[in-house]
Amino acid sequence: MQTIPKEKGALLRARSDANHAARFVKRFPAFGKQLMGLRLAGQVPPNSVVVTFEWNIGRLFPRIVTADAVPFDDLELRYLAGLDVMLTYRDKDAGKVLELAQAILKVNPRSLLAFAMDIPKNTILKNMAGEVQL
Repeated sequence: MQTIPKEKGALLRARSDANHAARFVKRFPAFGKQLMGLRLAGQVPPNSVVVTFEWNIGRLFPRIVTADAVPFDDLELRYLAGLDVMLTYRDKDAGKVLELAQAILKVNPRSLLAFAMDIPKNTILKNMAGEVQL
């Protein structure tokens, strides 16, 4: 059995820890880096932030577009903290709404409204008083 010198073992552990951390870095959804830049500069968007699954929804608002390839819990969403958020979707994406809403609620937005574009169903998931209704 070969023994590894302490300093070399520490280096290998540090590299292993760095590789582990690199694999679990949260990813920004489309337009998320711009919103994070605003928040880091002490600014907030003038309107609600639209969170959507499609590129053609919410273009007039500050928005982020999520990709199906990234699990919602792996998305960087901290810049939504304290903001009013509208989760806007079409019926075909209704099955993903609850999971994305739960990921958004973890960062504590001021309010969260789910808005269905093609079915008459809108749901307040977190109101401005902080009451969560899932």
